[in-house]
Amino acid sequence: MNDKTSRTTKAANDVSAVPADIREALGELVGYHLRRASVYDMNGAVAALEPEGARPITMSVLLSIVEHPGRTSADICRTLAIKRANIVALLQVLEAKGLFRRADDPADQRIQRLYPTPEGIETARHWLGLVQAHEARILQRMSQKERRELRRLLQLVWADEALDET
Repeated sequence: MNDKTSRTTKAANDVSAVPADIREALGELVGYHLRRASVYDMNGAVAALEPEGARPITMSVLLSIVEHPGRTSADICRTLAIKRANIVALLQVLEAKGLFRRADDPADQRIQRLYPTPEGIETARHWLGLVQAHEARILQRMSQKERRELRRLLQLVWADEALDET
């Protein structure tokens, strides 16, 4: 190792050489913490639903149909912020399992409304329970009040999402 390499290695390992304005900057970024929490949560939700042959987005689409019977696929896309092209495959999976049915809109035959089947309601309840159990595990250090506050604050982050898309 020559003298120049030695100086470069020493400087690279010297924390005091980091400019003060960016020292620990990553830990101060809200987006960094949102991403870490999101990945941690999503990995657990995927693992909880995997034995059921479902994914979090599949569950979200089914829950959207169960919560609001008669919605259209376009309604669901807007609510869940997913592209219309992506919902086709998701609906095919759910429909093949008999979890919802389609019905023509009485006012406009071009529109199909989506309604949960009894099996769809029970499946949604089961999948939701699996994900709720996962969330209870990862949020166990928070009180119910703190969990409500976390949801409220996170909603503030994405509340203007629809305005940003216009």
